[in-house]
Amino acid sequence: DTVLHQLYQLDEDIAEQISAQILPFDNLAIADARSLQILVREIDSSVLIIALKGLSKKIRDPFLQSMSSRARAIFIDEMEELGPIRLSDVEAARTAVVRFARLLADEGRFALPQEGYIY
Repeated sequence: DTVLHQLYQLDEDIAEQISAQILPFDNLAIADARSLQILVREIDSSVLIIALKGLSKKIRDPFLQSMSSRARAIFIDEMEELGPIRLSDVEAARTAVVRFARLLADEGRFALPQEGYIY
């Protein structure tokens, strides 16, 4: 991660592309339940709504299951009311979620999933 951090300082666009290859958004769905709870609770819900838009149940459900039933119902309602979203906005939101997960991991509050992770 030190190399990636230095790359962010040199060229943020290239660093984002490499980061997306190292930890794809979909892999966050296999993180442990406690880590997902922290991520879901602390990230801006509007970003998460856009990031989860259009995903399969298999990938979306672990995030939703990390919420209380009331919060999940509100979240789903907001997601359904959102309507169509540009793909570039969805990709930007997913990148933001991965970046936030990495930040939480750096703080020791999120366990990055090991499966599918490139070292």
